[in-house]
Amino acid sequence: MTRGAVDAVLVRRHLLALDAALQRLRRHAGVPASELAANPDTMWAVERGLQICAQNVLDIATHLAAALGRDASDYAAAVDALGAAGVLPAEFAARFRGVAGFRNVLVHAYLDVDSARVYAVLNERLDDFSVFAGHVEAFLQDA
Repeated sequence: MTRGAVDAVLVRRHLLALDAALQRLRRHAGVPASELAANPDTMWAVERGLQICAQNVLDIATHLAAALGRDASDYAAAVDALGAAGVLPAEFAARFRGVAGFRNVLVHAYLDVDSARVYAVLNERLDDFSVFAGHVEAFLQDA
């Protein structure tokens, strides 16, 4: 694959959208799981917010992988490519690549979304999105 140019403006637009979604989601973190599951409007908002976070991350990953000349056949491979290229620490990329599958569930299997998994991501994994953003911003500063 041929190396291209990183569109820093585009990437930063995604980072801003990611940050805005994270700020909204953090307002729901810590709510008891039973309360979240019992309120369909709140659960919908959380699922949608997580979908937006995942999509922004994966749009960034695919753009950067392509710009770096890395072949990425799917979203998880794009995250792996950022680990291989040093944009993300390899161990973080290996752990974070699951965001691709989570996004696919939210988008394609939305009738079967596990509220316990949504609750776990909301309360245990939101910081991963911020960590990703920090690594990408550092990459852009160095580029």
